[in-house]
Amino acid sequence: MTLHLLVVEDDADFVDELDSIVAGLAVDTDVRVARSRDQAYEMLESGFLDLVILDLKLPTVTGALDADSRHGHAVFERIREGAPGTPIFVLTGSPAEDFVAQMLKNQQHIDIWGDGRRTGTILFLKKYEIDSCPAVLAPIAQAIDRLSDIELEADGVTLSLAEDRLIRIFAKKVQGVRCAVSELGGGLSGARVIRVRVTNHQGVLVHDAVAKLSTLADIRRENACYESQVVRLAAGATPRKLRTLSYGAHDRAGIFFGLAEGSDQNAFDVASGSPDQVKNAIASVEAATAPWITGVPETRMAIGDIRRRILDDDTFEGVCRAFNLPWIPSFEDREIQARWGCSHGDLHGKNIFVSPTGTELIDYEDVDSGPASLDPVTLELSLLFHPSSPISGGDWPSSSQAKAWGKLEAYIENCPFPDFVRECRAWALRAAVGNREVAASAYSYLVRQLKYDDTDKDRVLALLEGVRSLYEGNT
Repeated sequence: MTLHLLVVEDDADFVDELDSIVAGLAVDTDVRVARSRDQAYEMLESGFLDLVILDLKLPTVTGALDADSRHGHAVFERIREGAPGTPIFVLTGSPAEDFVAQMLKNQQHIDIWGDGRRTGTILFLKKYEIDSCPAVLAPIAQAIDRLSDIELEADGVTLSLAEDRLIRIFAKKVQGVRCAVSELGGGLSGARVIRVRVTNHQGVLVHDAVAKLSTLADIRRENACYESQVVRLAAGATPRKLRTLSYGAHDRAGIFFGLAEGSDQNAFDVASGSPDQVKNAIASVEAATAPWITGVPETRMAIGDIRRRILDDDTFEGVCRAFNLPWIPSFEDREIQARWGCSHGDLHGKNIFVSPTGTELIDYEDVDSGPASLDPVTLELSLLFHPSSPISGGDWPSSSQAKAWGKLEAYIENCPFPDFVRECRAWALRAAVGNREVAASAYSYLVRQLKYDDTDKDRVLALLEGVRSLYEGNT
């Protein structure tokens, strides 16, 4: 595979020497050169990077006479912010170069590319010791080149170079030689959720995994949610965490979870099953998430606080201006009884895998405290609003049915999957303190739908009327 390298150096002779070193690495290379701080800023935005070679003493703009190590340090910080997964090879002009001690605080020695060799995420080389540069660069270039040994079958999935890198690195780290990937979904933040099946040199399945690929901040949050809340659930309720990859993919990172054998359906697939299949699947999800709400006492809280669980105030205010809903401010101020435990926060049908032994939940970035009814209400309404739902964009429910959301039997008349809706609603009512908590959770979910460009706004508004009726007890 190609080594993508950015050299940030204003000394033309030194750049030529580095070019000669890179040419001798015997791998494909894409070398870009920035001769100043500002040019480096531009190039950091222009494409994928495997490695940056950075001279600390730089001018602000090309040709300027204001070279200073502060400018190189500014580039270093920009790399750490915008491409945190990119190792940095720092060139220093003297043993006492400013900022080196501060940079060393960020240094790690890890196996970045799955070749079994630990590499510094921040490396240092004195410019007068340039002869040692090939010995440092060659193993890095070879490790990146050998990622092409992994046979990657994308099955129509378009991967960015960073996503491709993460999947190949994962396969390398688990001693795989081939992996097949398929799309599972993704978020509006640009996150990708991808299934990765890795086999070894004997063709034996090593891991059937789910990969969440996103920014480093998102992956760190996902990992923190997993460690603080997801581990509270029974082992079979969630996939086992396999790897977290923070380096080797420029501005992307990944977290990988192993699926149980036979997890080939999601909750949307099961929605069309028999009443018993649907009931068992929903019951399994309810049982899986029970530790989050079992024994949680009731609390008094404003509906606006429940809405803030999934929609921040700035976005909410924009929605209110766009749709002119005069009843919302007073509705948000109303206080209700709620069971405030922990919730998944984005429990749509694609985030639930169904196997012969039960169900597994994936995608933990939004796991946090929340009302007990939020997850079952989200699962029910995702049947209408998730792009991958089997009835997304369909004719059901009509406007009048949507306005009768609280009157379940009237609402589900002519519904393609009435058992799915009925079981989700029953779970919500069992989990919640009462109808008003269920209404508050549904209100929060629906208001959030108004911010998306591709949702049926008339349907959302009609459902909101139905939710208000349930809150008022007009069922």
